[in-house]
Amino acid sequence: MNNQGNRWTLKTLYETSCRDIPCVSGVYFIWLPDGMEVQFTDKILNHQAPPYPIEVLCDKYSKSKDKRLLYIGKASGRKGLSRRIRQYVKYGWNEATNHKGGRAVWQIVHAEQLVLTYETCEDADSAEHELLCRFREQNHVLPLANWRT
Repeated sequence: MNNQGNRWTLKTLYETSCRDIPCVSGVYFIWLPDGMEVQFTDKILNHQAPPYPIEVLCDKYSKSKDKRLLYIGKASGRKGLSRRIRQYVKYGWNEATNHKGGRAVWQIVHAEQLVLTYETCEDADSAEHELLCRFREQNHVLPLANWRT
């Protein structure tokens, strides 16, 4: 995998329509920025899927040792990271219906301040699976917004 070292807030990605994200295969990560605390809400913009109960999110988040990494996603289709991250961000702003994975992130108060990074790789499916398995081994639970490997 190739770490690009770039970081964007979800708000910046929305405002720029992800123009700086490459059209290649890879995995992406949603992070809690330094100094931000997690607070959950059941008020979400996109109603394509019901919100998770706040108690469930609080319980899952409390069990993880790693409180900063909130979601690991993959982008292996046509136009790769650019298309998938754009779908993810537009879903959060209620402008798309095709990215229900990772939706728990949008139940964090001030989710627009969360940070996204990515890594390019040839086999995003395997990379995501490996990263999720490793996270679960180290934390005994998946990241907050991941529900299956």
